Amino acid sequence: MAKISRIDIYENLDKVIIPGANISIVKYKGIRGLEIDDNGNVDIKIEVPKQAENSLKELEQKVVEAVKSVENVTNVKVNITVNEKPYGTVEFKNLIPNVKFPILIGSGKGGVGKSTVSTNLAIALASLGHKVGLLDADFYGPSIAMMFGIKDEPKVNDKEKLVPFEKYGVKVMSLGFLLEEDTPVIWRGPLLMKALNQFLEDVEWGELDYLLIDLPPGTGDIQLSLAQNVKVRGAIAVTTPQDVALLDVKKAVTMFEKLNIPVMGVVENMSYFVCHNCGTKHFIFSGNQTDTGDKLGLPVLGRIPIDSAIREGGDRGLPIVVGYPESPVTKAFIDTAKLIADKSGL
Repeated sequence: MAKISRIDIYENLDKVIIPGANISIVKYKGIRGLEIDDNGNVDIKIEVPKQAENSLKELEQKVVEAVKSVENVTNVKVNITVNEKPYGTVEFKNLIPNVKFPILIGSGKGGVGKSTVSTNLAIALASLGHKVGLLDADFYGPSIAMMFGIKDEPKVNDKEKLVPFEKYGVKVMSLGFLLEEDTPVIWRGPLLMKALNQFLEDVEWGELDYLLIDLPPGTGDIQLSLAQNVKVRGAIAVTTPQDVALLDVKKAVTMFEKLNIPVMGVVENMSYFVCHNCGTKHFIFSGNQTDTGDKLGLPVLGRIPIDSAIREGGDRGLPIVVGYPESPVTKAFIDTAKLIADKSGL
């Protein structure tokens, strides 16, 4: 059966207004769980404010209609709970209150170098004097541990919190630290979100200027949980200059927007190749300098060139920003980090 689009579900639910609160379910951040199986069944959990407690049947019907109108949905199960506090007084639970500027790093598809960008941007921001953390939230394919060359398990302090590793000026935490090598992660949505919350709440991050959160590809439960449990200050989309990649990253951008997460801009990875002999730029994927920003309607924060040293450094646990500080790639990452810092005001 064809796949059901989570983006379409969010878009339709963004049109469903909570009775008495005059706000959509999505903008209220009322989606507490969304499970989709291969047979077209959708199980959705929603929380609403006290104003809606006398209109739950009406709201449930609207939710069912909105979700059922999405292509390939065959059945919808809705579970609605009521928050005791009315809208306007609901307290937001921020799991990382000591982080000034959490940033999501996302893409619509795999293979665009999102983790490479996250790693080198985190180190670049730290080199500018900022206190930086990096959380590998790509639970299905955690690669940050390899990129930092960390093979040990994190320790637990006297507060029973995990202590992140510190390397290259960055505090790092990844599920990869806790798994045997080549062990697959086969988890459903609720377990993923529980694990994510633990990596936020039960890690001794300390005071940070930035926490970069490397997301899994696509638009799923991890993104939804972060929007509801973290005061995300911005998101960065990573893409390559191919139309198919831009099409997918647009889905990620749409999700950020639906969840009221400001999109700071896009980083175009593998943007071009500089010939070592003549210094000419070759735009391998696009044929010429692309208008990525125009296509996505976003500012371009940086264009990162292709260089084999990026791959070699990532495999060896020596990111290019550290291993080749004078390279054009490192300069591109530093310039991008400076632009991010300017935009964030830190």
